[in-house]
Amino acid sequence: MKVGDLVGYNRAKIPSSVPPSYVARLGLVAQVFTGSLVQAGMPMATVLWSGIPHPMKHRQDLLEVLSENR
Repeated sequence: MKVGDLVGYNRAKIPSSVPPSYVARLGLVAQVFTGSLVQAGMPMATVLWSGIPHPMKHRQDLLEVLSENR
């Protein structure tokens, strides 16, 4: 996963904390965290979601890349 990738939630791993209205949204990866900035050993990403006014951090395994930034 890279900055600029278009992402959505990985439908096989959607956490119960995600409101159903968020599941179909598209997001743009704004930042990727590696090294010590990981949660539970998983890399993190900050995503700018359509229709949500603030960026959100997610574990990368909960996201699915729909279109890669080339």
